[in-house]
Amino acid sequence: MAILITGGAGFIGLALAEHFLAAGRPVLLFDLAAPPADVMARPELTGARCMIGDVRRGSDIDAALATMPIELVVHAAAVTPNEQRERSDARGIIDVNIGGTVNLMERAVARGGIRRIVVVSSVAVYGFSPPAPSGFFEEGTSHPAPAALYGISKLAAEQAALRIAHLHNCDARIVRLGPVYGRWELPTSVRDALSPHHQVLQALQNGKEAILPRPMRADWIYSRDAAAGIEAVAMAAALDHAIYHVGGGTLSDLPDWCRTLASRYPDFRWRCAEPGEAPSIVYNLPADRAPLSIARLVRDTGFDPAYPVSVAAADYLAWAKIDCPASGGVS
Repeated sequence: MAILITGGAGFIGLALAEHFLAAGRPVLLFDLAAPPADVMARPELTGARCMIGDVRRGSDIDAALATMPIELVVHAAAVTPNEQRERSDARGIIDVNIGGTVNLMERAVARGGIRRIVVVSSVAVYGFSPPAPSGFFEEGTSHPAPAALYGISKLAAEQAALRIAHLHNCDARIVRLGPVYGRWELPTSVRDALSPHHQVLQALQNGKEAILPRPMRADWIYSRDAAAGIEAVAMAAALDHAIYHVGGGTLSDLPDWCRTLASRYPDFRWRCAEPGEAPSIVYNLPADRAPLSIARLVRDTGFDPAYPVSVAAADYLAWAKIDCPASGGVS
């Protein structure tokens, strides 16, 4: 039985496709456009099928669900906006993130035969609310207080998905995903900001200094761990909760990432911006968020993040085949 991944041409969708395909599970990637040809040519995506469609159109979802026997749906399609897009296209953000989720749920319920639907949400639902006494956001005690349209729309999508699932006796689970970086990250029309890790890597590749706005300490999670965490929720035989956090489990920051890269490329230059200086690395959040507790996920599924910063850097650099001026490569 196959797995349908909405938003399949995006960062998380492709990371999930790699993970599921490696486990021998057929994958159908559903998105507004197919991934670039060079991306689909990578051996990690061998066997993946693609279908172009819009989560806002019921007929497109119906066609995807009829393409092959779908057992599981991972709904990762979303607009991840910056403030400029919030100003210019608020309705579009809401239509995709909430309307697309409702549409997906209704069509999947009508189709039947789907074992579980996993809706990918975000730490953004918490905004900048205070964490639990543990210092972490915890699913059972932390109260969402989204501060921007992305978090607002993701929280509404969560609630709508769970309500529809309840009404139709459907198994739906929510994954609140922490800040992700790593393999398969690429610009798309619905993702306005690339991770600072990716931006730092681009600076390295282009022989430029990376100037950070601040350290940006968070529970950063490598994309392969993110995919493994989502897969753990998707494939678990039984789950005790509707909502699970998927985060890195430990804290790291951008200086950790930069130091790790500099240990491999000694000519790489990086620093934090001086007061009043414009950074070269863009980060949309005005302040750092608390990390996500993954204790519930670990307890219920046995999830164990495998990519601390040093291991993630080695994997990411090998996968991206980085050739840098700083390392004596192309200048």
